[in-house]
Amino acid sequence: MQVTQEQIDPCKIALTISVEPERVEVARQKAFGQFARNIQIPGFRKGKVPPQMAKAYVDEGRVKQRAAEMLVEPAYAEALEETKLEPFAQAELELMEMPDDGSFVFKALVPLRPVVTLGPYKGLELERRRLEVTDADVERQLEQMQRRTATIDEVTDRPSQMGDIAVADLTVQIEGQETPELETPRATYIEIGKNIPDFDNGLVGMTVGEEKVIEAMYPADFPDENLRGKRATFTVKMNALRSRTLPELNDEFAKTQKVFPGLNTLDELKNELRTSLLKSAQEMAENELEIQLVGQIVRNSQVSFPDVMLRAEMELAAQELQERLQRENATLEQYLEAVGKTRDQVEQEMAQAADRRIRNTLALSEVAKAENIVADEADVEAELSERAEQAGVSPAAVRAFVEKNNQMEGMRSRALSRKVLGFLKAASHITDKVLTDAELRALQDPDGGEMLADVGPSAEATPAAEPLAVEQAVPKRRGKKAAAEEVES
Repeated sequence: MQVTQEQIDPCKIALTISVEPERVEVARQKAFGQFARNIQIPGFRKGKVPPQMAKAYVDEGRVKQRAAEMLVEPAYAEALEETKLEPFAQAELELMEMPDDGSFVFKALVPLRPVVTLGPYKGLELERRRLEVTDADVERQLEQMQRRTATIDEVTDRPSQMGDIAVADLTVQIEGQETPELETPRATYIEIGKNIPDFDNGLVGMTVGEEKVIEAMYPADFPDENLRGKRATFTVKMNALRSRTLPELNDEFAKTQKVFPGLNTLDELKNELRTSLLKSAQEMAENELEIQLVGQIVRNSQVSFPDVMLRAEMELAAQELQERLQRENATLEQYLEAVGKTRDQVEQEMAQAADRRIRNTLALSEVAKAENIVADEADVEAELSERAEQAGVSPAAVRAFVEKNNQMEGMRSRALSRKVLGFLKAASHITDKVLTDAELRALQDPDGGEMLADVGPSAEATPAAEPLAVEQAVPKRRGKKAAAEEVES
Protein backbone atom coordinates (compact mmCIF):
# COMPACT_ATOMS: atom_id res chain seq x y z
CA MET A 1 0.00 0.00 0.00
CA GLN A 2 1.29 3.46 -0.90
CA VAL A 3 0.48 6.63 1.08
CA THR A 4 1.34 10.20 0.10
CA GLN A 5 0.74 13.28 2.25
CA GLU A 6 -0.22 16.83 1.32
CA GLN A 7 -0.48 19.55 3.97
CA ILE A 8 -3.63 21.51 3.09
CA ASP A 9 -3.40 23.85 6.10
CA PRO A 10 -1.97 23.61 9.63
CA CYS A 11 -4.95 21.53 10.74
CA LYS A 12 -5.68 19.42 7.68
CA ILE A 13 -3.63 16.83 5.79
CA ALA A 14 -4.72 15.03 2.63
CA LEU A 15 -3.68 11.38 2.50
CA THR A 16 -3.78 9.77 -0.92
CA ILE A 17 -3.98 6.03 -0.27
CA SER A 18 -3.37 3.44 -2.99
CA VAL A 19 -4.35 -0.15 -2.19
CA GLU A 20 -2.45 -2.83 -4.18
CA PRO A 21 -4.34 -4.70 -6.94
CA GLU A 22 -4.06 -8.12 -5.25
CA ARG A 23 -5.82 -6.85 -2.16
CA VAL A 24 -8.45 -5.11 -4.27
CA GLU A 25 -9.19 -8.32 -6.13
CA VAL A 26 -9.65 -10.25 -2.89
CA ALA A 27 -12.13 -7.62 -1.68
CA ARG A 28 -13.92 -7.62 -5.03
CA GLN A 29 -14.31 -11.42 -4.98
CA LYS A 30 -15.56 -11.31 -1.40
CA ALA A 31 -18.08 -8.59 -2.26
CA PHE A 32 -19.21 -10.52 -5.35
CA GLY A 33 -19.68 -13.64 -3.22
CA GLN A 34 -21.89 -11.75 -0.76
CA PHE A 35 -24.25 -10.69 -3.53
CA ALA A 36 -24.11 -14.04 -5.35
CA ARG A 37 -25.27 -15.91 -2.25
CA ASN A 38 -28.65 -14.22 -2.51
CA ILE A 39 -29.31 -15.11 -6.18
CA GLN A 40 -32.03 -17.65 -6.94
CA ILE A 41 -32.12 -19.31 -10.39
CA PRO A 42 -34.39 -22.25 -11.29
CA GLY A 43 -32.45 -25.49 -11.05
CA PHE A 44 -30.02 -24.19 -8.45
CA ARG A 45 -30.30 -23.92 -4.73
CA LYS A 46 -29.93 -20.43 -3.24
CA GLY A 47 -26.25 -19.57 -2.92
CA LYS A 48 -25.17 -22.45 -5.20
CA VAL A 49 -25.34 -20.63 -8.55
CA PRO A 50 -22.01 -21.02 -10.44
CA PRO A 51 -19.99 -17.77 -10.42
CA GLN A 52 -20.01 -17.44 -14.22
CA MET A 53 -23.80 -17.63 -14.29
CA ALA A 54 -24.17 -15.38 -11.24
CA LYS A 55 -22.27 -12.55 -12.96
CA ALA A 56 -25.24 -11.86 -15.18
CA TYR A 57 -27.40 -11.23 -12.12
CA VAL A 58 -25.00 -9.15 -10.00
CA ASP A 59 -24.64 -5.38 -10.48
CA GLU A 60 -20.93 -4.70 -10.98
CA GLY A 61 -21.34 -1.16 -9.64
CA ARG A 62 -22.67 -2.49 -6.34
CA VAL A 63 -19.79 -4.95 -6.18
CA LYS A 64 -17.28 -2.08 -6.59
CA GLN A 65 -19.06 -0.04 -3.93
CA ARG A 66 -19.07 -2.90 -1.45
CA ALA A 67 -15.44 -3.74 -2.15
CA ALA A 68 -14.48 -0.10 -1.60
CA GLU A 69 -16.35 -0.09 1.73
CA MET A 70 -14.47 -3.23 2.77
CA LEU A 71 -11.10 -1.69 1.86
CA VAL A 72 -11.39 1.88 3.11
CA GLU A 73 -11.51 1.41 6.86
CA PRO A 74 -8.55 -0.96 7.27
CA ALA A 75 -6.51 0.90 4.64
CA TYR A 76 -7.13 4.24 6.35
CA ALA A 77 -6.17 2.76 9.73
CA GLU A 78 -2.94 1.42 8.24
CA ALA A 79 -2.21 4.79 6.65
CA LEU A 80 -2.59 6.52 10.02
CA GLU A 81 -0.27 3.99 11.59
CA GLU A 82 2.30 4.50 8.83
CA THR A 83 2.18 8.31 8.93
CA LYS A 84 1.85 8.52 12.74
CA LEU A 85 -0.98 11.03 12.36
CA GLU A 86 -3.47 11.55 15.18
CA PRO A 87 -6.81 12.70 13.74
CA PHE A 88 -8.81 15.26 15.70
CA ALA A 89 -12.08 13.92 14.24
CA GLN A 90 -13.35 11.67 11.47
CA ALA A 91 -11.74 12.18 8.08
CA GLU A 92 -13.62 13.14 4.93
CA LEU A 93 -13.16 10.32 2.40
CA GLU A 94 -13.17 10.78 -1.36
CA LEU A 95 -13.05 7.91 -3.88
CA MET A 96 -10.58 8.77 -6.63
CA GLU A 97 -10.44 5.66 -8.82
CA MET A 98 -11.29 1.97 -8.80
CA PRO A 99 -10.72 0.41 -12.23
CA ASP A 100 -11.86 -3.10 -13.12
CA ASP A 101 -8.35 -4.24 -12.40
CA GLY A 102 -5.55 -2.39 -10.70
CA SER A 103 -5.14 -0.34 -7.54
CA PHE A 104 -7.91 1.22 -5.52
CA VAL A 105 -7.08 4.87 -4.80
CA PHE A 106 -8.92 7.12 -2.37
CA LYS A 107 -8.20 10.35 -0.52
CA ALA A 108 -8.70 11.03 3.17
CA LEU A 109 -8.85 14.64 4.39
CA VAL A 110 -7.64 14.25 7.95
CA PRO A 111 -8.49 16.99 10.49
CA LEU A 112 -5.69 17.60 12.97
CA ARG A 113 -5.65 19.10 16.43
CA PRO A 114 -5.80 22.91 16.75
CA VAL A 115 -2.47 24.67 16.52
CA VAL A 116 -1.83 27.81 18.58
CA THR A 117 1.35 29.84 18.52
CA LEU A 118 1.02 32.46 21.21
CA GLY A 119 2.22 35.99 20.63
CA PRO A 120 2.78 38.49 23.44
CA TYR A 121 0.19 38.04 26.19
CA LYS A 122 1.90 39.68 29.17
CA GLY A 123 2.46 43.36 29.72
CA LEU A 124 -0.35 44.41 27.41
CA GLU A 125 -1.44 48.06 27.53
CA LEU A 126 -5.15 48.19 28.37
CA GLU A 127 -7.69 50.78 29.46
CA ARG A 128 -10.53 50.04 31.85
CA ARG A 129 -13.35 52.39 30.86
CA ARG A 130 -16.01 52.85 33.50
CA LEU A 131 -19.21 54.77 32.93
CA GLU A 132 -19.67 57.72 35.26
CA VAL A 133 -22.68 57.45 37.58
CA THR A 134 -24.31 60.84 38.08
CA ASP A 135 -27.18 62.18 40.15
CA ALA A 136 -29.18 62.31 36.91
CA ASP A 137 -28.62 58.57 36.42
CA VAL A 138 -29.95 57.90 39.91
CA GLU A 139 -32.99 60.10 39.23
CA ARG A 140 -33.69 58.22 35.97
CA GLN A 141 -33.61 54.90 37.82
CA LEU A 142 -35.92 56.32 40.46
CA GLU A 143 -38.32 57.53 37.78
CA GLN A 144 -38.34 54.08 36.19
CA MET A 145 -39.23 52.52 39.54
CA GLN A 146 -41.94 55.13 39.92
CA ARG A 147 -43.37 54.35 36.47
CA ARG A 148 -43.34 50.58 37.10
CA THR A 149 -45.51 51.06 40.21
CA ALA A 150 -47.91 53.52 38.59
CA THR A 151 -51.64 52.82 38.41
CA ILE A 152 -53.19 52.60 34.94
CA ASP A 153 -56.80 53.79 34.44
CA GLU A 154 -59.08 53.82 31.42
CA VAL A 155 -59.85 57.30 30.06
CA THR A 156 -63.31 57.87 28.61
CA ASP A 157 -64.16 61.46 29.49
CA ARG A 158 -61.46 63.51 27.75
CA PRO A 159 -59.16 63.64 24.71
CA SER A 160 -55.60 62.25 24.83
CA GLN A 161 -52.75 64.25 26.31
CA MET A 162 -49.02 63.93 26.85
CA GLY A 163 -48.18 61.00 29.12
CA ASP A 164 -51.23 58.94 28.17
CA ILE A 165 -51.03 55.44 26.71
CA ALA A 166 -52.95 54.95 23.49
CA VAL A 167 -54.03 51.50 22.28
CA ALA A 168 -54.33 51.95 18.52
CA ASP A 169 -54.24 50.28 15.14
CA LEU A 170 -51.22 51.78 13.41
CA THR A 171 -49.85 51.79 9.86
CA VAL A 172 -46.76 53.62 8.63
CA GLN A 173 -45.54 54.70 5.19
CA ILE A 174 -42.00 56.07 5.05
CA GLU A 175 -40.72 58.28 2.28
CA GLY A 176 -38.56 56.39 -0.22
CA GLN A 177 -38.89 53.03 1.53
CA GLU A 178 -40.89 49.92 0.80
CA THR A 179 -42.18 48.70 4.15
CA PRO A 180 -45.15 46.41 3.47
CA GLU A 181 -44.89 44.93 6.97
CA LEU A 182 -45.60 48.42 8.41
CA GLU A 183 -48.48 49.16 6.05
CA THR A 184 -50.73 46.49 7.56
CA PRO A 185 -52.65 47.76 10.63
CA ARG A 186 -51.20 46.48 13.88
CA ALA A 187 -52.47 46.80 17.42
CA THR A 188 -49.88 49.00 19.12
CA TYR A 189 -49.32 50.49 22.57
CA ILE A 190 -48.18 54.09 22.10
CA GLU A 191 -46.88 56.15 24.99
CA ILE A 192 -47.60 59.73 23.99
CA GLY A 193 -44.56 61.90 24.57
CA LYS A 194 -41.97 59.17 23.94
CA ASN A 195 -41.94 59.32 20.14
CA ILE A 196 -40.80 61.75 17.46
CA PRO A 197 -42.30 65.22 18.18
CA ASP A 198 -44.54 65.52 15.10
CA PHE A 199 -46.14 62.15 15.82
CA ASP A 200 -46.73 62.89 19.52
CA ASN A 201 -48.19 66.31 18.74
CA GLY A 202 -50.56 64.71 16.24
CA LEU A 203 -51.77 62.20 18.83
CA VAL A 204 -52.60 64.83 21.42
CA GLY A 205 -56.32 65.70 21.36
CA MET A 206 -57.54 62.44 19.79
CA THR A 207 -60.51 60.63 21.30
CA VAL A 208 -61.36 56.92 21.52
CA GLY A 209 -62.77 55.67 18.21
CA GLU A 210 -61.18 58.48 16.20
CA GLU A 211 -59.01 57.74 13.14
CA LYS A 212 -56.40 60.23 12.02
CA VAL A 213 -53.61 60.59 9.46
CA ILE A 214 -50.49 62.20 10.92
CA GLU A 215 -47.71 63.59 8.74
CA ALA A 216 -44.40 63.61 10.56
CA MET A 217 -40.71 64.27 9.93
CA TYR A 218 -37.95 62.19 11.53
CA PRO A 219 -35.44 64.50 13.27
CA ALA A 220 -31.93 64.90 11.87
CA ASP A 221 -30.49 63.30 15.02
CA PHE A 222 -32.83 60.27 15.01
CA PRO A 223 -30.91 57.16 16.18
CA ASP A 224 -31.67 55.21 12.99
CA GLU A 225 -29.65 57.09 10.38
CA ASN A 226 -31.72 55.53 7.58
CA LEU A 227 -34.75 57.48 8.85
CA ARG A 228 -33.12 60.84 9.56
CA GLY A 229 -34.87 63.63 7.70
CA LYS A 230 -37.45 61.26 6.17
CA ARG A 231 -41.15 62.05 6.00
CA ALA A 232 -43.59 59.46 7.32
CA THR A 233 -47.35 59.08 7.15
CA PHE A 234 -48.94 57.48 10.22
CA THR A 235 -52.53 56.28 10.14
CA VAL A 236 -53.85 55.89 13.68
CA LYS A 237 -57.19 54.51 14.88
CA MET A 238 -57.43 54.98 18.63
CA ASN A 239 -59.18 52.01 20.22
CA ALA A 240 -58.54 52.81 23.89
CA LEU A 241 -56.90 55.46 26.02
CA ARG A 242 -55.28 55.01 29.41
CA SER A 243 -53.71 57.34 31.91
CA ARG A 244 -50.82 56.64 34.23
CA THR A 245 -50.94 57.94 37.80
CA LEU A 246 -47.47 58.02 39.34
CA PRO A 247 -46.95 57.47 43.07
CA GLU A 248 -45.33 60.31 44.96
CA LEU A 249 -41.59 59.95 45.49
CA ASN A 250 -41.22 60.16 49.25
CA ASP A 251 -40.19 58.08 52.25
CA GLU A 252 -43.39 56.05 52.02
CA PHE A 253 -42.49 55.08 48.44
CA ALA A 254 -39.06 53.90 49.69
CA LYS A 255 -40.71 51.78 52.39
CA THR A 256 -43.22 50.07 50.09
CA GLN A 257 -41.03 49.40 47.05
CA LYS A 258 -39.89 45.76 46.76
CA VAL A 259 -36.58 46.04 44.87
CA PHE A 260 -34.58 46.99 47.97
CA PRO A 261 -36.65 45.81 50.96
CA GLY A 262 -36.13 47.16 54.46
CA LEU A 263 -35.53 50.83 53.59
CA ASN A 264 -37.10 53.72 55.49
CA THR A 265 -36.25 56.88 53.58
CA LEU A 266 -36.03 58.13 50.01
CA ASP A 267 -32.37 59.03 50.54
CA GLU A 268 -31.64 55.41 51.50
CA LEU A 269 -33.31 54.28 48.28
CA LYS A 270 -31.23 56.71 46.23
CA ASN A 271 -28.08 55.41 47.88
CA GLU A 272 -29.04 51.83 47.04
CA LEU A 273 -29.72 52.80 43.44
CA ARG A 274 -26.35 54.57 43.18
CA THR A 275 -24.56 51.51 44.63
CA SER A 276 -26.35 49.24 42.16
CA LEU A 277 -25.48 51.51 39.23
CA LEU A 278 -21.83 51.66 40.30
CA LYS A 279 -21.69 47.87 40.53
CA SER A 280 -23.21 47.50 37.05
CA ALA A 281 -20.82 50.09 35.64
CA GLN A 282 -17.86 48.24 37.17
CA GLU A 283 -19.05 44.91 35.75
CA MET A 284 -19.47 46.46 32.31
CA ALA A 285 -16.01 48.00 32.53
CA GLU A 286 -14.48 44.67 33.54
CA ASN A 287 -16.29 42.89 30.73
CA GLU A 288 -15.08 45.40 28.15
CA LEU A 289 -11.56 45.15 29.56
CA GLU A 290 -11.60 41.39 29.02
CA ILE A 291 -12.87 42.01 25.49
CA GLN A 292 -9.82 44.16 24.83
CA LEU A 293 -7.48 41.71 26.53
CA VAL A 294 -8.55 38.56 24.70
CA GLY A 295 -8.85 40.43 21.42
CA GLN A 296 -5.24 41.57 21.66
CA ILE A 297 -3.98 38.09 22.53
CA VAL A 298 -5.83 36.49 19.62
CA ARG A 299 -4.56 39.12 17.19
CA ASN A 300 -1.01 38.69 18.50
CA SER A 301 -1.19 34.91 18.08
CA GLN A 302 -1.54 32.42 15.25
CA VAL A 303 -4.61 30.26 15.84
CA SER A 304 -5.58 27.45 13.49
CA PHE A 305 -8.31 24.87 13.98
CA PRO A 306 -10.06 22.23 11.86
CA ASP A 307 -13.29 22.99 10.02
CA VAL A 308 -15.13 20.39 12.05
CA MET A 309 -14.89 22.61 15.15
CA LEU A 310 -16.54 25.52 13.35
CA ARG A 311 -19.31 23.33 11.95
CA ALA A 312 -20.00 21.82 15.36
CA GLU A 313 -20.10 25.25 17.03
CA MET A 314 -22.48 26.58 14.37
CA GLU A 315 -24.73 23.56 14.72
CA LEU A 316 -24.85 24.14 18.46
CA ALA A 317 -25.71 27.83 17.99
CA ALA A 318 -28.45 26.94 15.50
CA GLN A 319 -29.87 24.36 17.90
CA GLU A 320 -29.90 26.86 20.76
CA LEU A 321 -31.69 29.42 18.56
CA GLN A 322 -34.27 26.82 17.54
CA GLU A 323 -34.90 25.84 21.17
CA ARG A 324 -35.27 29.49 22.13
CA LEU A 325 -37.80 30.06 19.35
CA GLN A 326 -39.75 26.99 20.44
CA ARG A 327 -39.91 28.30 24.02
CA GLU A 328 -41.24 31.60 22.68
CA ASN A 329 -43.67 29.90 20.28
CA ALA A 330 -42.07 31.74 17.38
CA THR A 331 -40.97 30.62 13.93
CA LEU A 332 -37.66 31.32 12.23
CA GLU A 333 -39.47 33.53 9.74
CA GLN A 334 -40.91 35.65 12.56
CA TYR A 335 -37.46 35.91 14.13
CA LEU A 336 -35.89 37.03 10.85
CA GLU A 337 -38.60 39.65 10.43
CA ALA A 338 -38.11 40.91 13.99
CA VAL A 339 -34.34 41.33 13.61
CA GLY A 340 -34.62 42.63 10.04
CA LYS A 341 -32.17 40.11 8.59
CA THR A 342 -32.13 37.33 6.03
CA ARG A 343 -31.32 33.71 6.79
CA ASP A 344 -27.94 34.10 5.06
CA GLN A 345 -27.10 37.15 7.20
CA VAL A 346 -27.97 35.31 10.41
CA GLU A 347 -25.91 32.29 9.36
CA GLN A 348 -22.97 34.54 8.49
CA GLU A 349 -23.16 36.22 11.91
CA MET A 350 -23.36 32.81 13.57
CA ALA A 351 -20.24 31.71 11.70
CA GLN A 352 -18.35 34.84 12.70
CA ALA A 353 -19.37 34.51 16.35
CA ALA A 354 -18.49 30.80 16.36
CA ASP A 355 -15.08 31.56 14.87
CA ARG A 356 -14.41 34.15 17.60
CA ARG A 357 -15.51 31.78 20.37
CA ILE A 358 -13.19 29.05 19.14
CA ARG A 359 -10.21 31.37 18.72
CA ASN A 360 -10.75 32.88 22.17
CA THR A 361 -11.08 29.45 23.75
CA LEU A 362 -7.97 28.07 22.08
CA ALA A 363 -5.82 31.13 22.85
CA LEU A 364 -6.74 31.19 26.53
CA SER A 365 -6.36 27.43 26.80
CA GLU A 366 -2.84 27.76 25.42
CA VAL A 367 -2.06 30.45 28.00
CA ALA A 368 -3.29 28.09 30.72
CA LYS A 369 -0.94 25.39 29.45
CA ALA A 370 2.01 27.77 29.09
CA GLU A 371 1.57 29.10 32.64
CA ASN A 372 0.53 25.77 34.22
CA ILE A 373 -2.75 27.30 35.39
CA VAL A 374 -5.32 24.79 36.62
CA ALA A 375 -8.67 25.13 38.35
CA ASP A 376 -8.51 23.42 41.74
CA GLU A 377 -11.43 22.56 43.99
CA ALA A 378 -11.29 25.97 45.70
CA ASP A 379 -11.74 27.69 42.33
CA VAL A 380 -14.73 25.51 41.53
CA GLU A 381 -16.24 26.21 44.96
CA ALA A 382 -15.80 29.94 44.36
CA GLU A 383 -17.62 29.59 41.04
CA LEU A 384 -20.43 27.64 42.68
CA SER A 385 -20.71 30.21 45.46
CA GLU A 386 -20.97 33.08 43.02
CA ARG A 387 -23.68 31.31 41.05
CA ALA A 388 -25.50 30.59 44.29
CA GLU A 389 -25.38 34.24 45.30
CA GLN A 390 -26.74 35.30 41.91
CA ALA A 391 -29.59 32.79 42.14
CA GLY A 392 -30.31 33.44 45.83
CA VAL A 393 -29.78 29.81 46.83
CA SER A 394 -27.13 27.88 48.75
CA PRO A 395 -23.87 26.67 47.15
CA ALA A 396 -24.88 23.12 48.09
CA ALA A 397 -28.08 23.51 46.05
CA VAL A 398 -26.14 24.76 43.04
CA ARG A 399 -23.65 21.89 43.33
CA ALA A 400 -26.48 19.34 43.54
CA PHE A 401 -28.12 20.81 40.44
CA VAL A 402 -24.83 20.92 38.51
CA GLU A 403 -23.93 17.35 39.38
CA LYS A 404 -27.42 16.06 38.60
CA ASN A 405 -27.31 17.67 35.14
CA ASN A 406 -23.70 16.61 34.41
CA GLN A 407 -22.53 20.23 34.25
CA MET A 408 -19.56 20.00 36.60
CA GLU A 409 -17.05 19.90 33.74
CA GLY A 410 -18.50 23.12 32.39
CA MET A 411 -18.37 24.70 35.84
CA ARG A 412 -14.71 23.70 36.22
CA SER A 413 -14.02 25.04 32.76
CA ARG A 414 -15.57 28.41 33.62
CA ALA A 415 -13.56 28.51 36.84
CA LEU A 416 -10.38 27.91 34.83
CA SER A 417 -11.40 30.60 32.34
CA ARG A 418 -11.91 33.08 35.15
CA LYS A 419 -8.54 32.16 36.67
CA VAL A 420 -6.70 32.59 33.37
CA LEU A 421 -8.32 35.97 32.78
CA GLY A 422 -7.38 37.03 36.31
CA PHE A 423 -3.76 36.05 35.66
CA LEU A 424 -3.69 37.96 32.37
CA LYS A 425 -5.18 41.10 33.89
CA ALA A 426 -2.64 40.98 36.71
CA ALA A 427 0.11 40.68 34.09
CA SER A 428 -1.15 43.68 32.05
CA HIS A 429 -0.63 47.42 32.40
CA ILE A 430 -4.15 48.73 33.02
CA THR A 431 -5.14 52.37 33.33
CA ASP A 432 -8.57 53.38 34.63
CA LYS A 433 -10.72 56.00 32.96
CA VAL A 434 -14.17 57.28 33.92
CA LEU A 435 -16.33 58.32 30.98
CA THR A 436 -19.58 60.19 30.71
CA ASP A 437 -22.45 58.54 28.90
CA ALA A 438 -21.88 60.81 25.88
CA GLU A 439 -18.16 59.99 25.78
CA LEU A 440 -18.89 56.27 25.95
CA ARG A 441 -21.45 56.52 23.13
CA ALA A 442 -18.93 58.45 21.04
CA LEU A 443 -16.36 55.69 21.51
CA GLN A 444 -18.90 53.09 20.45
CA ASP A 445 -19.99 55.10 17.40
CA PRO A 446 -17.75 54.67 14.31
CA ASP A 447 -18.64 58.20 13.29
CA GLY A 448 -17.81 59.57 16.71
CA GLY A 449 -14.14 58.70 16.88
CA GLU A 450 -12.19 55.68 18.07
CA MET A 451 -14.30 52.59 18.56
CA LEU A 452 -14.18 50.58 21.73
CA ALA A 453 -11.30 48.20 21.20
CA ASP A 454 -12.21 44.76 19.90
CA VAL A 455 -15.97 45.17 20.22
CA GLY A 456 -17.70 43.90 17.10
CA PRO A 457 -21.12 44.92 15.77
CA SER A 458 -22.95 42.09 17.46
CA ALA A 459 -24.85 42.95 20.62
CA GLU A 460 -24.08 39.53 22.01
CA ALA A 461 -20.58 39.06 23.38
CA THR A 462 -18.58 35.93 22.79
CA PRO A 463 -17.65 33.58 25.65
CA ALA A 464 -14.04 34.04 26.67
CA ALA A 465 -13.10 30.41 26.72
CA GLU A 466 -13.92 26.97 27.96
CA PRO A 467 -10.35 25.63 28.12
CA LEU A 468 -11.20 22.14 29.34
CA ALA A 469 -13.52 21.54 26.40
CA VAL A 470 -11.00 22.02 23.60
CA GLU A 471 -10.15 18.33 23.55
CA GLN A 472 -13.56 17.63 22.07
CA ALA A 473 -14.44 17.97 18.41
CA VAL A 474 -18.05 18.75 19.34
CA PRO A 475 -18.40 21.60 21.87
CA LYS A 476 -20.39 21.18 25.04
CA ARG A 477 -23.71 23.03 25.38
CA ARG A 478 -23.05 26.50 26.69
CA GLY A 479 -25.05 27.64 29.67
CA LYS A 480 -25.80 31.23 30.60
CA LYS A 481 -22.66 33.09 31.61
CA ALA A 482 -22.14 36.16 33.69
CA ALA A 483 -21.11 39.25 31.78
CA ALA A 484 -17.59 39.04 33.11
CA GLU A 485 -17.14 35.74 31.26
CA GLU A 486 -18.17 37.14 27.89
CA VAL A 487 -15.51 38.39 25.49
CA GLU A 488 -15.34 39.03 21.78
CA SER A 489 -12.36 39.62 19.58
